[in-house]
Amino acid sequence: MWQRLGLTTIDENLLYQVLSIPTYSGKEVRMQEFLFKYATEHGLQAHIDNKGNIYLQKGSLEKGRFFPCLVAHMDTVHSRQIPFIEANKKIPLQTEVVNGNHLIFAEDFGLGGDDKAGIVIALTIMEMLPVCKAVFFVEEEIGCGGSEVAELSWFRDVGYIIAFDAPGRNSASWSCGGELLFDKTFYEKFLRELGNKHGLTNFEAHPYTDVMMLRMNTCLACMNFSAGYYNHHTSIEYVVAEDMDQAVAMGLHLINRLGNKEYIIPYTPHYLDVDNADFNYFKALFNNHK
Repeated sequence: MWQRLGLTTIDENLLYQVLSIPTYSGKEVRMQEFLFKYATEHGLQAHIDNKGNIYLQKGSLEKGRFFPCLVAHMDTVHSRQIPFIEANKKIPLQTEVVNGNHLIFAEDFGLGGDDKAGIVIALTIMEMLPVCKAVFFVEEEIGCGGSEVAELSWFRDVGYIIAFDAPGRNSASWSCGGELLFDKTFYEKFLRELGNKHGLTNFEAHPYTDVMMLRMNTCLACMNFSAGYYNHHTSIEYVVAEDMDQAVAMGLHLINRLGNKEYIIPYTPHYLDVDNADFNYFKALFNNHK
């Protein structure tokens, strides 16, 4: 059931529309269709790679400037969504108000807020910026199959990468799969203040997600923040609309602080093992910043 939510930043029609799209690992076609339609309606550049990842760009850069890049993944773990994918039908949503917050779920079904909530947040932030890139990956839930083969050349004018693919409201990844996403200096200068300003109090070591692959394959600062989903990977998963709204506000604040600059973070071991033009580009970029 769709309700008036009274959110500060997120358009409730976009919120309900994305959450109702059925998607599953390897079967992301309905979300891909939606994103291409969205890009056309909003005047964004869009293309899809051979794996099925979707790349969006808004605006163009002045010389010497860099895009902020937003990341989320299109797949979910919920196989009960497959018949809805095949029939091109929407997932039935319900909304309840608990302690003044709007909880959205698909009863006994598996909503897939991980990471449809991240898509809503990324699109909302992109809409509010003059220049921005965003990439939406397939097959994250089965081992980052999409981000592992991302088009690295597309990231050459990206300055930093922000994902929204962590549970809850106040969590962030300081590492994913053992890979540090940023260094102490970057944290102290830009991320520590998010605790007082936006309630971001919990930096954790998380399992793999797409920014782990991007961190290893570029030398850029990467971040991963809460997307407002709870009980992920279960049939009782839900999102809190107000927490998603807060994630947008925090993302906009952070991008305003980071600006259109490039943030190089020290060496990752991945560079020892790969030899192609795009890897070598980022490896040289890092070496020039030592």
